[in-house]
Amino acid sequence: MRKLYPFSVHFIRFLALIFTGLLFLAGFLFTCYADDMTTQKVLTRPDNPLLHLLGMGLFAVILFAVCRMTKRHGAKLKTPLLVLTMGWILAAGGLLVLFGRTAPAADAWSVYAAAKSLAAGDTSVIHPTESYLSYYPQQIGLLAFFEPLIRLFNLLPVDLEAYHFIKCVYVLLTCVIVWFQYRTVHLLWKNDSADCIYLILAGTNLPFIMYSSFVYGEIPSFAALSAGLYYFLRMLSDESSRESALFGGNRKNILLSLIFFTLSVMLRKNSLVLIIAIVLVSALEGLFRQKKALLLYAVVCVLLSVSILPCVQKVYEFRAGNTLRTGVPAMSYFAMGMQESSRGNGWYNGYNFNTYQENDMDTASAVQASRDYIAERSAYFRAHPDYAASFYFYKFLSQWADGTYASRQATLATLGERHPLLQELYDGRYSPFYIGFCNIYQSMLYLGCFLCFLQQLLRIEQRSLCFYLGMIGVFGGFLFHMIWEANARYIFLYSLLLIPYAAAGLSALCGWFSSTFFPAETRRNKSDRTQDASQTPPTVQ
Repeated sequence: MRKLYPFSVHFIRFLALIFTGLLFLAGFLFTCYADDMTTQKVLTRPDNPLLHLLGMGLFAVILFAVCRMTKRHGAKLKTPLLVLTMGWILAAGGLLVLFGRTAPAADAWSVYAAAKSLAAGDTSVIHPTESYLSYYPQQIGLLAFFEPLIRLFNLLPVDLEAYHFIKCVYVLLTCVIVWFQYRTVHLLWKNDSADCIYLILAGTNLPFIMYSSFVYGEIPSFAALSAGLYYFLRMLSDESSRESALFGGNRKNILLSLIFFTLSVMLRKNSLVLIIAIVLVSALEGLFRQKKALLLYAVVCVLLSVSILPCVQKVYEFRAGNTLRTGVPAMSYFAMGMQESSRGNGWYNGYNFNTYQENDMDTASAVQASRDYIAERSAYFRAHPDYAASFYFYKFLSQWADGTYASRQATLATLGERHPLLQELYDGRYSPFYIGFCNIYQSMLYLGCFLCFLQQLLRIEQRSLCFYLGMIGVFGGFLFHMIWEANARYIFLYSLLLIPYAAAGLSALCGWFSSTFFPAETRRNKSDRTQDASQTPPTVQ
């Protein structure tokens, strides 16, 4: 472990630098978007480097101004900026609820409708063959989240669909995400400039605001993940963990992190990608620190994560007096990820559902059919390597070079007419501005992450493995969705994991710019901080 642990840190740091550099090049040189909301076909176009640099420059000027204000006013700026950011997110999310008229559709509607039926006492949706859950039983956790919210809303004397209330809850959860990520940024770097830049990045993340109206598992699951990550990192950084690990004063962090991680998997099964990263980091930290309790934490985290959905399913099956099948097998998703689609390479085309249905909902037969297709497609890729490289290149771009993260497509469906201004944002004259701004934002996000890991590579002091936890999850998501079903919406949550790193990297960039072009002021600020530190009484340990 004396060799394996530092090797792991160096490896993931170098890998993070290379990966974020490739992301920046992809985002800077290309833009993926959909201009036809009927077909939703993902188009790829090369960017104009000069215009792109101009937009990034304007964004950087704003961030630099915030950094200069932070250096002048210190921590006094953070609280007003936090209130302003959350107030803006609440206001923008509320306006989308009122005027966006977004309604759940496709899978989101199926889960919502099933929860609505259960809230009304109809348990027929728990059926082995004749319900949506018989195909996708993994959605049972999100249904369990929707049902009490619908029951609560039904107590009100309001003649509206309950999903309007759920969207209001989601708007509040976006603020929960900002709060815990903001605290995580401070926990990792203890840098006022990074804290403030994070708030700017969170407040200008338009897809993040748009997704607050998407009645599905993304927002609540990431709210749970962001809370769990914060308490997990506090657990590892808390001095008490060195003394008592799981069973001392650190119990609160342990318990809360496990609860939130488990809840995130219940709400969205793909959260297991990040759970794997958490388990790996816990295990390596436990072995390196020689703390058996951290190994126990990893084991408990695995057990809770893999058992939560089966347990929720058993509860509903007992309640309905019926059963659900195992549903569409994962192998069908891998097969679909190797196919062309009308929207993009590897995107949903109905293969997984159709294969399961055509095989009379027999899992073994559907798995074998999918394996046969994978073998056939793999042979074709080997025989045509140029085609295979092009296929996966555009599959990668369609997910990671879409600055909107398919936020317009995900929130397209409406009940009633959308406000004309917002309709123009979806498929009218304002849509190019939305796409362009999101593209510039994404390039700044990737650039900030690259600079963060470049700085870590050049600095002498070492970071622990837990510092790279979010990046390990991002890289796991990249690998997973390169072989799984593709969708820019799936990448949206990984982009949120990148924001804390981008805040640190852009803060370092602003610091370098300030020391280069304003050296006298920088020396004066350092002198003031040194003087303040010397006047601070020592802390009793």
